Amino acid sequence: MMIFRNKKWVVFNFLPYEHKSLEDYLEKMALRGWILENIKGYYLKFRKDTPKKLRYSVDVLDSISFMDGKDTDKALEYREYCKEAGWEFVCERNKIQVYCSELDEERIDIHTDEVEKFNTVRKASLKYVLLNLITIICLLLGQYIATIGSYSAHFLANPLGLGTFIFVIIFSLHEIMGLITFLIFNIKGKLSINNGKKVSYNLKKISLVRRIIYCLMSIVLFIAWLSFAIESDVSILKIVIILVFLVLASNYIINFIKNKNIKNKKIIIQGAYLVLTLAIFFTITNMIFRDVFIKDYNYSDKMLNKVDNLKIEDFNDVSKEDLLYFRAEKTPVAAYLYYGDEGEKNYLSYEIFESKYKWVVEYNFNKRIKFVNKIGVEYIEKKTSLPKGINVYMNEHGHRYTIISQNKMVEISSMDNVSEEELINVVYEKLFEK
Repeated sequence: MMIFRNKKWVVFNFLPYEHKSLEDYLEKMALRGWILENIKGYYLKFRKDTPKKLRYSVDVLDSISFMDGKDTDKALEYREYCKEAGWEFVCERNKIQVYCSELDEERIDIHTDEVEKFNTVRKASLKYVLLNLITIICLLLGQYIATIGSYSAHFLANPLGLGTFIFVIIFSLHEIMGLITFLIFNIKGKLSINNGKKVSYNLKKISLVRRIIYCLMSIVLFIAWLSFAIESDVSILKIVIILVFLVLASNYIINFIKNKNIKNKKIIIQGAYLVLTLAIFFTITNMIFRDVFIKDYNYSDKMLNKVDNLKIEDFNDVSKEDLLYFRAEKTPVAAYLYYGDEGEKNYLSYEIFESKYKWVVEYNFNKRIKFVNKIGVEYIEKKTSLPKGINVYMNEHGHRYTIISQNKMVEISSMDNVSEEELINVVYEKLFEK
């Protein structure tokens, strides 16, 4: 919710079959002196006025396409009918038309045919539900590839990765709840019609729960983006700004096309939505997986000193300085560090994954082992003199070691002129013994 002078914006997401909950909400807001002015997406815009007793009617016109703009011929014709029945048009959003009237004014109910109203609401709701279901499937597939289906649990240490993962899970619950509610509404509605009874659209409680979930996932996504923006470099912030500009510009262009009589309007709008979706997908993918393709994480010594790390000097070598790069990420769940540095005699490369939760480290270890096994590489457990609870594994080729405790996992590559024993002991001393 946001208030500025005599205007108020409120998040209120709903599906057509939940229109009764919106009517009740608008009537309560009118009693408080907030009169609906417009609907933009999931946002209701109110203006401050004297408290009024209004009755609202939220109607569904399934004959209007998602691709149609405002004030279509069918919508205008319907408004004239409603005006004659004593209802004043307020605003519209896609298939939704909102009307109101004074409580003491004479008016005729807009819908007199119960069967026709139910079929209209059901068909319109089904289209929204299917569209949301397709969106959820795409998001879940993308998240599976980036998180659970990936080769590690590093996403748990990435603010944007973890935030997006939580957002998609909550969003999925939100939409699955909407789907189940729609199915129940559909079954109960058909039974009521068959028994000659009025269909109940009173879904206020479930609608309230869905709105709370929607607000929660919006907060999660905002915090994730904010954390990511604060900790990211300037180039990524530029990408975020471009992404926001792209969304706003595309939305403006699409709305402009919708409200113009242009040939092949629907094809153009569908193409614009497709381009926008692909642009957002590739932009977010670029930000999340940027570390996989770009190795230019050069940071100042001041920043590097904040990280508990193992340096090439610990192996009696001297860093070439300009070839040092690393990336550090942290969330309340886990922390991750990638470190790479070239010295005069050797090259040091390792990764640290740690968490105060034992299961998180085990989860990362199991994913890594499962991944290398899939590509035909076996890891062998080494017997060492390290304390109990510190396990060491070496891949069968002998050039990669994994050292793990309950709360920390280190993966390090072997180094020329450094023995296995020295490598393991130095890693333990610098990264575990503390």
